[in-house]
Amino acid sequence: MSSFPESRMRRLRRTPGLRSLFAETTLQPGNLIAPLFVKEG
Repeated sequence: MSSFPESRMRRLRRTPGLRSLFAETTLQPGNLIAPLFVKEG
């Protein structure tokens, strides 16, 4: 038995909108938020 998938979901990659929806996530420094610590007193 092959480990390669029988069906390749090409229909999910048909349009640019769907391709971007199913694309891998890219993390960039601009997407990060610096923590803010508040100390009472």
